[in-house]
Formats: sequence, C-alpha cells, structure tokens
Amino acid sequence: MPKFLKRNLTQTTLIYFLSWLIPAATVLIYFIVQNNFPIGNHTILTTDLGQQYIDFYSYYRRVLLGHPDQLLYSFSSSLGSSTIGTWSYYLLSPFNLILLLTPGKWLPFGVWLMTIIKIGLCGLTMYSYLRHRAKPVGETFALGLAVAYALCGYNTAYQLNVMWLDGVYLLPLLLGAIELIFNRQKWWPYFIVLALGLLTNFYIGYMLCLFSVLYFIYLLASQATKKTPLLKTATSFGIGSILAGAINAAILLPTFLELRSTKATYNAVKISWHWEYNPLQLLGKLTLGSYSFDQMSSGQANIFTGSIILILALIFFFVPTIKFRQKISALLLTAFLVCSFCLEPLDLLWHGGQFPVWYPSRFSFIFSTWLIVLASEVLTRHFKLKTWQLSIVAALLVGWLAYLLLNQKQFAYFKTSYLAGSIALVLFSFFLIMCYYASQPKRWLTNLLLLTMVGESILNYQTSLRQISYTKQSEYWNYTGIVNNVVKHLSSQQTTGSRLEKTFNRTNDDAMQFGYAGGGHFNSMQNPIVGHFYDYIGQAAGDNFVNYKFGTQITDSLLGFKTWLDRPIANDLFNKIPDYTAGLSITSWRPDVQNYPALKQDGAIYVRQNKNALNTVFAANDKILSTKMTAGQPILNQERLLADMLGQNNYAPLYTVASIDHITLNNLKRNAEIADATYTKINSSLPGTVTFSFTPTTNNSYYLSLGTAVDSDAVDITVNGENVPIDENFRDTILLNVARRDIGKKIDITINFKKPSVWLQALNLYQLDQNVVNTDFQILKKNNAQITQMSGNQLTGTVNIKKDQ
Repeated sequence: MPKFLKRNLTQTTLIYFLSWLIPAATVLIYFIVQNNFPIGNHTILTTDLGQQYIDFYSYYRRVLLGHPDQLLYSFSSSLGSSTIGTWSYYLLSPFNLILLLTPGKWLPFGVWLMTIIKIGLCGLTMYSYLRHRAKPVGETFALGLAVAYALCGYNTAYQLNVMWLDGVYLLPLLLGAIELIFNRQKWWPYFIVLALGLLTNFYIGYMLCLFSVLYFIYLLASQATKKTPLLKTATSFGIGSILAGAINAAILLPTFLELRSTKATYNAVKISWHWEYNPLQLLGKLTLGSYSFDQMSSGQANIFTGSIILILALIFFFVPTIKFRQKISALLLTAFLVCSFCLEPLDLLWHGGQFPVWYPSRFSFIFSTWLIVLASEVLTRHFKLKTWQLSIVAALLVGWLAYLLLNQKQFAYFKTSYLAGSIALVLFSFFLIMCYYASQPKRWLTNLLLLTMVGESILNYQTSLRQISYTKQSEYWNYTGIVNNVVKHLSSQQTTGSRLEKTFNRTNDDAMQFGYAGGGHFNSMQNPIVGHFYDYIGQAAGDNFVNYKFGTQITDSLLGFKTWLDRPIANDLFNKIPDYTAGLSITSWRPDVQNYPALKQDGAIYVRQNKNALNTVFAANDKILSTKMTAGQPILNQERLLADMLGQNNYAPLYTVASIDHITLNNLKRNAEIADATYTKINSSLPGTVTFSFTPTTNNSYYLSLGTAVDSDAVDITVNGENVPIDENFRDTILLNVARRDIGKKIDITINFKKPSVWLQALNLYQLDQNVVNTDFQILKKNNAQITQMSGNQLTGTVNIKKDQ
C-alpha cells in the first residue's frame, strides 16, 4: 500500500477513535476527580440509578448467571409479577453484558464503565454520520460536532438513565440510514438501526420512530425533485419501518399487553391545548451549567449543544445556496420540536400519552441532533454573509443574552459565573465564525473552532454535574454486603412458599437486589392494581412504586410475610459500620415485628419469624372473590378480607378504638376538641407540637391511623422520643404501629409541625385483638399449600380445596 494511503488511513482511524475517546475520557476523568470507586468512595449512582436501576442490574446478573427461571416472572417484583416490561425497558441493551464482569461491590463501577462506553459511542456514531452524508462535513468540524453531541445537555443531565443512551448513539446512524433510503432507496440499513432502537429500549425506540417519520417528511419536502422516485422511496421507508417492528414482535407485543395494564393506565384522558410553561424559559437551557436537582424533577428540556452550533443553526436560514423550501421545511420542523417541549398535546405525543414523572422532555436529544444537522449543512458550504444577515444573527444573540441578564431571577439554576462564561463564549464563537466566513478558511481558525466546541462541551458537562450529589460506595456496598450475607444464609424453609420483609431498606427494590420475595417495588412498569390494593390496606403506593412500611399483624400474615429482618433501635454494632444510615436506619416502625420470635442474630441483624403467616398459596372461602373494599378505611378493609377468607357472615371487629388519655398542645390551637382536628401555630416562628399520651391496658398491638394530609412535609413524629419515619408518599390512610407488649407503659406520640397549619386527618388510636387474630390465622393455616418448590416460573405443592373454596 502506498505510504500516503497508509498515512491517510491512519489519520482517519485516529479521528474516528478521537470522536469516541474525547467524550468517553471526559466522563472517565470527571468521575475520577470526584473520587469514584475503586479510586475513592464515590459512585455514579444518583436518584433513580441508585434507587432503582442498580437493583435491576443485580437482578439481571442473577438471571443470566444461574436463575433463568426468573426471566419472565419474579416474586421479587412487589407481590410477584411479569418482568417482560422490565426487560424491554431497562435491561436489553447489549452493553449490559459488561455487568456480568462486575459482581458485588463492583456493580456501580460496571455501570460507570457502561456509561463511559455509551457516551463515547454517541460521539463515534455522530462523527460517522457527518462524514458519510451526501455532503460530508470535514474531519475537524465533524469531530467538534460529534463531541458536542456526545456531551450535549441531554446526555449530561440524563446519563443516569443509562438505558436511554442506546437510542442516543443510534439516532445519527438512523438519520444516515433514512438519507440512504432517500438517495439510493436502500431500506435494510434503516431496518437494522430502527430494529436495534426498538430492541434496546421500546420507549426511546418509539421516539426514534416518531422522529424518523418527521425527518423523512422533511427530506421529501426539502430535497425531492422530479427525478426522485417517490413511490419507491416511500415504499422502502415503509418496508424498513414495518420489518423493524415485526422482528421485535416477540418483545413488543407482550410489552404492549403489559403496558395496557400498567404504565398506559396513567395516560392523559383529557388533552388541553395550552402551554405547560413559557417557551422563553427554554432560552436559559442554552447556557452553561443550566441544570440542577429541581430541573431533574420538573424543569425544561435539556437542549444545550454549544454556542457555535447554535450560531451556525441560525446562519442556516441565511445561507444563499440553501434552497428556500429547505429553509421553510427546517423552520417548520424546528418550530414543531420547540413547541413539543412546552405545548401539552405535543409533549404527550412524544411521551406516549403520559406526562413524565421526573426527567421532563425525554426526547430533547433529538433537538440537539437537529441543531447539529442544520450546523452541518452550513459547514459544508463556503459563502460570504452579508452585513444585514450578520446583523440579524447578532441581534438575535444579543436579544437572547439581554433577556437572560434582565430575567436572571426566573432561572433558579443560574450562577453568575456560568452566565458570564456563556456570554463570553457566545461572543467569542460569533467572532470566530465571522472571521471564518470573511475570507478563505484558515487551518488555525478551523482548529480554534474545534477547540472551542470541545472545550465548551466539556465545561458544560463539568458545571452541570457539579450541582448533583451522588451515593457513596460505602453507602451502597456496606448495606448490600450485610443484607446479602443474611439472605443467602436463610434456610429453604424461610424462603420457599412465603415472603420476606425488613424494618429497614435502602430502596424499594431491595427484593430485586437480593432475590427474595418481598413487598416493595419501584418500576415504571408497576402494575397499578397492586398499588390500589396497597392503598386499601394502609400501605404507601404511587404511580410507579409500592412499599410495605406500614404493615399490621393482619397484613403481615395475609400476605405471607413469614421471615423478617429486623434491627434493634439501639445497637453498638451499627456505630462501627460506615454510612450505615443509608440503608440500615429504621424505615418501618414496627414494635409488633420486634416481638416476633427471633430465630437467630446474624451480625447486627435479627432474623424473626411470624408464626401466623400464610403461605404464598393457600385455600380460602370463595367469598374473598367478591370482597368490597372502601377507600380511606384500612381497618375495615383488613377486617373484611380476613372475614371473607374465613367465610364469616357476621364478624366482630378485630380493631377497637383505644382511648387517648391526654392531649398536650405546645404553641398550637385546634379548631375542634377532637384528635383529628386542624392544628394551627399560635406563633408561626416558633416550634409547635402536640403530644398524644396513652397507657396500654393490654399487650396487644396499638395502631395510629393517619390520613394523606399528614406526611413528612407537614410533620415529624416521635414515639417516646424515638423518631418514627413517615417519609414515603401515601395516597390513602395508613396505620402506624406505636405499641406492642407495652401494658402499663406510658406512650407519648409527639407530632412536630413543619407548617403553620396542618389537618391531622383521620388521626385515631386503635387496639388489635391479638387472641382473635391468632385464632383466625390458625384456622386459615390449616388450608396452607404444602409448597415443595418455588421459582420464578414454577410453584410446586399440594393444597386441599373444599367445596366453598
């Protein structure tokens, strides 16, 4: 091979590699500086990545490394459910295989490594796309655009949603494949890329499908000529689209059916044509560091792509060699995308009919891609801008920056230094572009433009992530190591045919992390039927989570929570565990659980047994099939469930109202002489507390009912000076266990008010009749199935069924 060809080939390969390396190294170095494990004690885990996905990745490893029976169904998913949707949304990226090499404490490192590779791939695929267009972008500019794409605002803000990144690195390839259909009528590259997009994540895959249609229409409207074979082109696009869906039918159809009963039940019923926020708020998202924790939950679209790309996208509409109809088509598509961020019906369209719960505008990477497409059109042409054209672009930029300066208070995430840096970069970028198009391109100027694009992208990545906190490695591993050690030493009798729960947890997906049949779950594919059932029986639930923190002895036994992991309120061992409060602090205040017999102590953890617990399968009276439950009445619902299982026509209440001996008000007044009144601070600047005192007359369990108005934002609760956690959201009345085996002991329930006025909704004290409960469950336990095997896809055992069961 001639030397010059070898040299060119080596240079080409190097730049391709740099398009991956620069963004990948940015992610690597940033978190090394943050002392990520194994270098230090930090991780990449934050919000949902640390509270949900990491547990799913543990489940992923368990399934692939020895438990394939849990592939399609798992008892670790709330009370047991299909996992098809979990796989198709979270776990089908081929890069998840990396996690098979990172067990135990190395799992967060595996996620970090996977993030590095995927973000690097975003740069590589964008570079490849730009270099293989009909009008290829030069190597230097293509590299700058590729890095800007890989480190765009979307990837910076949403890299924690690792499963979405597959769609981001596939999008440039998808656009290239659509252009190939348009130019050569070759549909198979488009089919392959779209099929991969749907396979790796059906949710982002849907967004890719939607933009594919829009981009195809844009190409037809802007570039089709009389010589374009429209029918053949449209047919090729249609064939590729249909086949991409068909080849994934085995995954998409079951997922669709599961969605109908889970996520899709929350779709908006009424659509209102209104702005969700002022579109001008998007202007702030074009600046450095335009991100914060609040933006993560309810902010605007993350559309930062860099000053040079933004300016070039504006110049696109003034380039004389670009056809007018292409400019109009581009303007319409740009307007559609911008409106999609804040116009409700379009926002719902992109998100499959649902308002996002956290992480708004999950398709905003498409807008960054679109800006790069417009910028690339400019960079493939050399022309001289007229003074009036430059003046319009300059006026738009000045107007944008002036608006930001005059309205800084409207942007809570603004920092003066970041805004000043953005202004300086915009002015410098505009000056460079003016110089570039003022005369023949100069190499040094091209390189300076490249350095500016790369530098600004890296700077934005660093300034944005600086505002987010992350989980420590010790918080993750000390907890998971301790609990995993306890769970793996449980006997088969303790794990087969029944469920396990804990009075502490790190996340609602602990059961997925450790592989036991539990009662909590956090999943976008959560079945709402389970959530509504939890509401009725007094548990915390939401659109995408359930947890079992407010149980009673009745619900413990009905749902088969036989084995309990508990930790004492005071234990010297906990002081020796670094960051133990991240998971081992008490999250479920259960004196009744602490009175279940202890089978053994494993380190700092007690293993207890609920002797009344039913098995996962048992026979009951068929009246349970028609049990009516009432919202806001967990006590009545629990009594009905138990009575109907027993076939009782008339039953005595299991709970009775217990007397509160004394109510002590401190800096409070109430609107009625009842416990569940509205309490208002007399002096709003001082603390306000109310203490409900009683002395149990029996050793039975006592429960305090609390309505939805009494949450952790409104109050703090202590029992005899010990903090009682109520930090979860709940949609219905809960029951808080406040005493068990405390006969003759004074119990003080103190509620501290965080707000000037709070309604202590549904507050009342109840006593559970322990003798009746024990008798009822001994009767039901006679109908327990004798379970010999329990796995993800099979439950084996025998049960005797009577006529009315």
